[in-house]
Amino acid sequence: MMTGKTYRIIYLLNRLLSLTYYKTQIMIIVNRLSKPANFVICLFILALLFTSCNEKQPNKKNIRLNDRDYFETRGLYILVFSNWFNENFDDSKMSGVEIIHHDIRVATNGDVRLGPTPGQWDPIPLFIGREVNKETQSIEARMKYKSYNFGYKIKVCPEGDGVTISVLLDSTLPTALKGIAGLNLEFLPSVYWEKSYLIDDSISGIFPLYPGGPMEINPNNIIDPKPLAHGKSITLAPEDPEHRITLTSETGELNLYDGRNKAQNGWYVVRTLIPSGKTGEVIRWHLSAHTIDGWLRSPVIGYSQVGYSPNQNKTSVIELDKNDRPLKVARIIKINRKGSEIVTLTPKVKKWGEYIRYVYYTADFSEIKKEGLYIIEYGKKRTKPFRIEKDIYSKVWHPSLDIFLPVQMDHMFVNEAYRVWHGASHLDDALQAPVNHKHFDLYAQGPTTDTRFKPGEHIPGLNIGGWFDAGDFDIRTQSQYATVFSLVNTWESFKPERDETTIDQANRYVDIHHPDGKPDILQQIEHGVIALIAQQRAVGFAINGIIAAHLHQYNHLGDAINKTDNLIYNRSLDSLQRN
Repeated sequence: MMTGKTYRIIYLLNRLLSLTYYKTQIMIIVNRLSKPANFVICLFILALLFTSCNEKQPNKKNIRLNDRDYFETRGLYILVFSNWFNENFDDSKMSGVEIIHHDIRVATNGDVRLGPTPGQWDPIPLFIGREVNKETQSIEARMKYKSYNFGYKIKVCPEGDGVTISVLLDSTLPTALKGIAGLNLEFLPSVYWEKSYLIDDSISGIFPLYPGGPMEINPNNIIDPKPLAHGKSITLAPEDPEHRITLTSETGELNLYDGRNKAQNGWYVVRTLIPSGKTGEVIRWHLSAHTIDGWLRSPVIGYSQVGYSPNQNKTSVIELDKNDRPLKVARIIKINRKGSEIVTLTPKVKKWGEYIRYVYYTADFSEIKKEGLYIIEYGKKRTKPFRIEKDIYSKVWHPSLDIFLPVQMDHMFVNEAYRVWHGASHLDDALQAPVNHKHFDLYAQGPTTDTRFKPGEHIPGLNIGGWFDAGDFDIRTQSQYATVFSLVNTWESFKPERDETTIDQANRYVDIHHPDGKPDILQQIEHGVIALIAQQRAVGFAINGIIAAHLHQYNHLGDAINKTDNLIYNRSLDSLQRN
């Protein structure tokens, strides 16, 4: 028979299987031993335990540092500064410590940040270097906030079914960053919204579908979210075995925020503040992620969604989990008028090679030349229908000319049936940029204006033509030239007479799906050319572009007409006066 104390010894020894706890747990055992017999038992089990650890007996679920320099176990990958913040666009949600959990990148930006929910234009640290240590199975990254002379390290080590994440300081936290700098890790809202979270196994909540958490004005007069909850441990989605992740802090509290309160592209954020007056390991998190036994990522079948012409080469690319076993053949199935299916071909599946986390195979079905409707089947996976037709590419460009280009037209009111895409925007274009000025989004002005206009002076004639830039409302001149050049080449080579859109430059009006008797492509060429000519007329050369004057305008996601007041700037009037 074993005493209750002996059971306690064995329990504590089991905890030793995690190397993180060796020192503290050994002290607990020694302090609690009282009988020589128990001490002998303890030494015997310790000998077995350390022999076992030194032999590194494998546990299939234990995460390990792989030969690609990130942590891996089946269904889970943890990257440590494998990617870095884009220096031009700052926070792109693809840096620091990142978690790919059952093939979804559920977390990113694990790093020291200067706010609870930093956005795209908030400060990012300078990446100094990264050390991958195969012996200790650890990855350590060195960073620095130069403006604060604040350097630190992020160290990640494997631990069971997860990792430890530590912040290491050689010097104490600068006074200016007290209550500001903290270790953040951001979680993808679409994975977790309407799922639950548990704090310290006692406080529970539901991740909100729409941001609605509390806000506060911080000491620097900046509006920040307040925590949704806080504690020493947080489990995300405890009810969902595919997405369950637990974070535990050995040092400060974990605070949970909803970053969407400040930016629509914000994520849920878990954060611990860096304590003042301390050096060494100032923050230590334990992160564990549940993985499903035998989990396999579903195959992905790559094919042309447009379709194929009868005589072209036709090759499907099949992307497999590296733990998956490939099938010998795929099936090309023809869909007939009454819904019946005919297996037309069973092409062999041939290995192409490996790339990153996947293995790729190909299936060639070039011998199918009969026109019709087909799908590709690989195991239980099927593609959407696609066509094999002689004229397969004859209409594929229509959406670009009919929808995309009209919607992107700046300085125009754009209507589509019952929907208004946007009003006639930027009718107040444009002001001369100030000298010696570095703007956002790669724009800058040198020591002179290079024009006859003074900084802040209105330049007339630029409120005409052009298309919005990708993802924002800029007029980027290089893009305008490239688009005009492509449209002119298309007209001169093919002369497409397609007319599906009304474009009325005099009235700044566009109506989609409403022919006006003129080739749409010629009207789009005109819209680009008049913007480029306007620059020559206004200042005598092609300018770099036109961009919002203020960051809050640049971040605007609504109708472009509301980005400015559309009134020509007059410095003699206040904000509520008009000419």
